[in-house]
Amino acid sequence: MAAVPDTYVPPEPFVAYRAWNWTTEGITSLNGARWTPKVAFEAKCRAAELEMKSHQVPDPSCTCGMYAGITMQHLIDINYIQRGIHGEVSLWGRLCRHTLGWRAQYAYPNFFVVPMNMIPFDITEAKRRLDMLTEFGIDIWLQPEREARVGQENIPLWISDFGLSWLIEKRKDWYTRKSAHTLAKGDRIAALGGGIGIVAEIKGGDMYYTMFNPNVIYHKKLKDVRWNERNWRWETTGLGFMRKLEQADVH
Repeated sequence: MAAVPDTYVPPEPFVAYRAWNWTTEGITSLNGARWTPKVAFEAKCRAAELEMKSHQVPDPSCTCGMYAGITMQHLIDINYIQRGIHGEVSLWGRLCRHTLGWRAQYAYPNFFVVPMNMIPFDITEAKRRLDMLTEFGIDIWLQPEREARVGQENIPLWISDFGLSWLIEKRKDWYTRKSAHTLAKGDRIAALGGGIGIVAEIKGGDMYYTMFNPNVIYHKKLKDVRWNERNWRWETTGLGFMRKLEQADVH
C-alpha cells in the first residue's frame, strides 16, 4: 500500500472488501488474528504492545490496523482475494486511506463469499464448517468459479435446505470433472510459517506460486507439497526458492 494521505474518523460505517483464512477453527485475518461472531473486530498494534507503548490504531506512522480493499477489484489487484474466503465489511472508528485500501480501527463482515473448491466434500465436515460462518448472522454466497471476478454471479447458500443440497450435487460434479486432490493452477497452498500462496504454474515435478507480492514467485518441488485433509488445503514447509517473476521460467 502507498503512503497514507489522510487519517480520520467517519461519521458512520461504510463498506470495503477483504479476505479471510477459513480453517477448522473459524476465520482469521491473513495474519492469523481471530474474528468472533457477533463481536466487532478491533485492530490492535502488536509492535506497540511488545514495546510497552501505546498509540491510536491505526496510526499514520505505523502499519497497524485492519486491512481492506477499497473495492472488490482493488482486492483482486493486490492479489489477496484468492487467499481464502472473501466478502464485504463495514468499517468504522479511525481510518487510514491508502491507494488501494484502508486500515481501520473496527470492522464487521456484511457477507461472505466461499469459493466452490474450498467446501469440503465430506457432508458432515462441510456442514460443520459452514455452520461456523452462519454464526456471524450474515449472508453467505457460493462462488461457483475457481477465480473471483467483478460481476460474476454467486449463489446464495441456505445451509438447512436449498443451499446445502445444491452444494452436495455440485461438489460431486466438480470431483467427477477434476480428480480429487490433484494440485492445479489457481489452487491455494499454505507455506507453513510463511502464509497462503496461489499456484501460478506446474511444470513437470516443479510448482511455482506467488504470495502477497504478485511480482515475486516461489519454486518448490511437487514432492514437497502435501494435501492436508483436516484443513482442506495443500501445504508445504517453508517458502522455497524465490525469484522475481520476470526472471522465472513461467509464463
